[in-house]
Amino acid sequence: MHDFNCTEADDMNFDLMAERTRYLKENPEGVNEMCKVLEDMRNEAVERSILQTIRNLMETLKLSAEDAMAAMKIPDAERRKYIAKL
Repeated sequence: MHDFNCTEADDMNFDLMAERTRYLKENPEGVNEMCKVLEDMRNEAVERSILQTIRNLMETLKLSAEDAMAAMKIPDAERRKYIAKL
């Protein structure tokens, strides 16, 4: 548990975890990899939120998916993606 609370790889006891932490925090490739992972997670969270809002509008206001997305001002180019996931 100690290593999970460390912010610096040098403070960690488990060598493999320290090595991986060092790579993800100090190596430019690792930093880019971590940034990509976090960006993907953020995009997924935004998408889940948008889908939930569409569902809520459809249920509460009895709107069609298209009308709900129009009310949310979702660009036409993105609407197919959301319809496929509803």
